[in-house]
Amino acid sequence: MARQPKGELVVVGFDYSPLEPEMAKEVRETAARIREKVKKTVQDIIEVGNDLRAVKDSLPHGQFNAWLKAEFGWGERMAQNFMSVADRFGAKTEIIADLTIQPTAAYLLAAPSVPDEARQAAFERAEAGEKITTSVAREIVAETRKKKRPRRQKTVPTEKLAMRLVKVLDRYRERWNQKELAEFARHLREFADALEKPQSGGKKRGKE
Repeated sequence: MARQPKGELVVVGFDYSPLEPEMAKEVRETAARIREKVKKTVQDIIEVGNDLRAVKDSLPHGQFNAWLKAEFGWGERMAQNFMSVADRFGAKTEIIADLTIQPTAAYLLAAPSVPDEARQAAFERAEAGEKITTSVAREIVAETRKKKRPRRQKTVPTEKLAMRLVKVLDRYRERWNQKELAEFARHLREFADALEKPQSGGKKRGKE
C-alpha cells in the first residue's frame, strides 16, 4: 500500500448528493478555497477559520466532521484551531495582515483560557515590530496571569502579633478611663475566646 506523502491533504471524497445543487457547489468551492489558503500565515488562518465557521453553520447537524475528514483529512480539533483564531482575531484582520505573529503563537493566544489582556499585549508588541513566536506568546500569557493573580498576604507568627498588641495596649493604658478598663478587658476575653473556638472545633472534628 502506497504511503501518503507527508504534508499532503488526505481527500477521501465527501458525499455532496444529499445537498441542494447550489449549496453543494458553494461548499465545494469553499473547500477548494481553503486548500489554497492554508499557507501558515495568521491572515490566511483567520480567513480559513471564517470559511470553516460558515460551512459548519450551513451543513446539516453532524455533517461537519464528515466533511472535514473527507475534504482535508482533518479532525474537529484542527478546524477548531482555525475557527478560534478567527473568533478571537477576526475583527483585527486588516491590522494583523502586517504583523509578525507566528501561526502556532496565534493558536496559543486564541485559546479560550487565555486572558484578553494577553492577546492585547501580543498585538501591541507585534505592532511595535517584535516577532511573536510561540515562546514569546507563552511568556506574555504567563506574565498576564501573574499580574491578575491576587497577591498572597504574608502571614505573621501569632507570637509577634501578640507582642505588637501588648505594646499598643500598653502605650494607651494610661489614657483609658479606669472605670472602663474592666469592660474593655471583658471584650478582649470574648474576642480571644471567639478566635479559639474555630480551632478547638476543628480539632474535635479531626478526632471524631
